[in-house]
Amino acid sequence: MPDNQSMSMTNFAVTYPWIRTLINIAGLMTLALFITSLFSPLFTLEKFYFFSNTVSVLSALISLLNEGHIFLFFIIFIFSIAFPLFKLIVMLYIWNSEAGAIIQKLLTLIHHLGKWSMLDVFVVALLVVSIKFDQMAEMKIHYGLYLFLGAVLLSMLISAVSTRFLEKHHAFQP
Repeated sequence: MPDNQSMSMTNFAVTYPWIRTLINIAGLMTLALFITSLFSPLFTLEKFYFFSNTVSVLSALISLLNEGHIFLFFIIFIFSIAFPLFKLIVMLYIWNSEAGAIIQKLLTLIHHLGKWSMLDVFVVALLVVSIKFDQMAEMKIHYGLYLFLGAVLLSMLISAVSTRFLEKHHAFQP
């Protein structure tokens, strides 16, 4: 088992090649699920059996922008799209670069920002959308929501594994 001194001088790719491979596979799967989920239907709202509206993440964002809800658009965009992509890129960077001392700083940043992850904000966004409709509307969930959930869970797994290894071998303190 490497000591802290030698660990800080190498990258995770050299020290834990099999974990790095698993992280990279999970990262690519997360990216694929995430991008696909942005374009996939999340749910359909049906009202009076005659009117229906199928919503994806991108169509919801475009609707918010077109309706002039700029603040809500930016909040959902930042926390549901930009931040998750940033987090995934940073985690892959940690495992695939000669990061050295910056690893702990990056992981601390991700750890603190992780509390504002996409799942919580996305649930709030769904509630906002569903509140806009009265009780006569019915919501049917589609596969895009499950793709998005899969991306969230894989992202959380990557973060948990990375944090565990850094806590163990880098004396990481969030």
